Amino acid sequence: MRAFFDRAELHSLATAAHLSARDFATAEAHAHRSLAALRPSLTRSRAITTARLASAQLGQGDVSPAVQTAMAIPVESTGHPRVAGMLTAFNRALNEVAPHSAPARTWATYADDQLRRTP
Repeated sequence: MRAFFDRAELHSLATAAHLSARDFATAEAHAHRSLAALRPSLTRSRAITTARLASAQLGQGDVSPAVQTAMAIPVESTGHPRVAGMLTAFNRALNEVAPHSAPARTWATYADDQLRRTP
């Protein structure tokens, strides 16, 4: 019998579960493991997991790394509805946590310049 989920997918699911439980450090650890194990062809899954990683970092108060992580998502992946929704949620959370910070301004400029142009 063949397993339905591979290790990367299981870590991605664990990332989502720990984010929901607000266990951000564990979510971050699972996200890193998922990204390390993801097959290169799974670009949407990589974008989703990267968005979750950014949220986990932000949840721990690591604002600058969170913004850098979110900006590492390829622009062509941000047009997918799930990825776009996650980045919208990231933007909201960032503006609650650190609205006037330099990373928030960097994110706002990036989002205006790059993400608003995505079809």
